[in-house]
Amino acid sequence: MTEPDNVPSRLALVWLAAWPLWSLAIFAGLALVRLLPAGYPRAVAAVPILLLVPGSVTLGALFHPQRRPRGITFACYATLLGAVWTAFASLLLYLQGVLITAGSTYLCLLIICAVLALAAQARLVLGSPGRGRRAAREPAAADSFYAERNDAQAPVSRGAGLYCAAAVVAGVCLLGGGLYAYDHHPQPAAAGYTMLDWAGLPPTGNVTISAAGARLGFQIVRHGPGTGTYLLSAAWLGSPPRPLAAPVTVRVGSGRTYRGALFVPSPPDGCIYRIEMTLTAARQSDPLTRQPQSWSLDADVRDPSKPSKKCT
Repeated sequence: MTEPDNVPSRLALVWLAAWPLWSLAIFAGLALVRLLPAGYPRAVAAVPILLLVPGSVTLGALFHPQRRPRGITFACYATLLGAVWTAFASLLLYLQGVLITAGSTYLCLLIICAVLALAAQARLVLGSPGRGRRAAREPAAADSFYAERNDAQAPVSRGAGLYCAAAVVAGVCLLGGGLYAYDHHPQPAAAGYTMLDWAGLPPTGNVTISAAGARLGFQIVRHGPGTGTYLLSAAWLGSPPRPLAAPVTVRVGSGRTYRGALFVPSPPDGCIYRIEMTLTAARQSDPLTRQPQSWSLDADVRDPSKPSKKCT
């Protein structure tokens, strides 16, 4: 005995039984897209998942399985809601003072999708026709499949306006709620900065160092909350570099400027040497590299009483 042509395949039955959880698994595997070459291949693979999955599980959580939109209507509403969720996730990160990056936005959307997928799966299980009666596994799934097909032919077309209104209301509520929270939430502190710069040196050219040496002025400007602790070091550049002065620890308060001077002895010969100062933050990491933040500046020094030539 052969199965009718309209009986869904086993793969389709597996998908229909838990499509919200499978969608969540696809979204969780989005990190594998980073293995693709950067540019169009990565975008083509990532953008549909980013837009469709959050919106799809949202529709699954909001609507009963027999009243859920189908086909192109479902795809359009899912894309709209996915774009709204992406903007809402960025707004949440901003309100929490988290740096908005691709990684942080993805993690926020993953948490949202997990909650919505569980709600959609619960609706799917509770709305299954086979719940509460004894039935074979595949016939029950097939009945659910046929029920969805029948419902897709008439009720969905009659209730298209209701679905559209529900999607618009959901999007407006998300954005409106986010804007209300933004307006009534304490704003994060303005981004600060730290600057290391020479003081009183010519912008270009070599710095003259006499036989007795010279002191080169520098300043550290800090604009940010709290007090910053830094390690300041100086070296002669070359192969390999040689230390010019012992490292020192400096502390600069918020909105303050630290001024100091670096003593540079006369170069040992007639060479033009390059010196470099490096400022490294003790408890401040770069948000992208996760390494301690550092600043540096350099200058070329020479003894005017000797013939000039570049040496290392």
